[in-house]
Amino acid sequence: ILQNLWEVLTMINLIKAELFKLKRNRTFWVLMGVVTFIYGLANYLVIIDWWKMHNTGFYNIGLKEYNAMEMVKLPLIFNLIISTLAGFFINIDYTTGTIKNQILSGNERSRIYLAKLIVFSLGSVITAVILPLMTVVLETIFLGHSDIYTSERVLYLLRAFSLYTLIIIAYSSIIMMIASITKESGRTIIITIIMTIILFIIDKALIFKYEIVRTIYENTIFYQIYQAFNSSITSDEIGKNILISLATFIVISFCGSRIFEKQEIK
Repeated sequence: ILQNLWEVLTMINLIKAELFKLKRNRTFWVLMGVVTFIYGLANYLVIIDWWKMHNTGFYNIGLKEYNAMEMVKLPLIFNLIISTLAGFFINIDYTTGTIKNQILSGNERSRIYLAKLIVFSLGSVITAVILPLMTVVLETIFLGHSDIYTSERVLYLLRAFSLYTLIIIAYSSIIMMIASITKESGRTIIITIIMTIILFIIDKALIFKYEIVRTIYENTIFYQIYQAFNSSITSDEIGKNILISLATFIVISFCGSRIFEKQEIK
């Protein structure tokens, strides 16, 4: 029991240390400011009807004031947010030697990796999910559009953004693994941008030509993003969405942890 308690306390201390670094990370705060400004401006232009959008998922369920939130579905947008955070939060530990010091202090590599992943995922959710959602909620209320929040629409938003949060956490595990392999912020961002370009090509061209590509793609988190915001999603599809997100997070986290354990840290 004492051994288990010691392991839990060690893990908690590692997470606290990562949280402290996240709070002190200037890039994290700059990123929060940029995301808030961009989404705030985009939402404002939509709400005042300066930026008109039709046939969006939000528009079709009576939430046209949320049209700018279509951006959250775009892999390039949330990838830039999350990969930038990874580049200047995860990779900086390699350049400063922080990871080497953590390993030399006697902490197990798997715990170090998990602690970083937990805090990095939290930072990703804050910047890619919570801030965009908070801006549109506050703006719609302050600009006199609170009447759009019927019980049916609120339930839709809770369900959609809950599923989206799980997807972002799963995606964070992928970016974390890439960042741990590259060890450099520039490489991390470039590789993830290339990855989004490949996904765009698959989404717009290959899935219409090849059945096997479509089947594989539809069982990834990248397709499930669109399903999360589908107003007519069934309970079975919700279960599939959750399962794919959790499976992705668990498998990628395990692979990333194993790679980190065998990695040479200079």
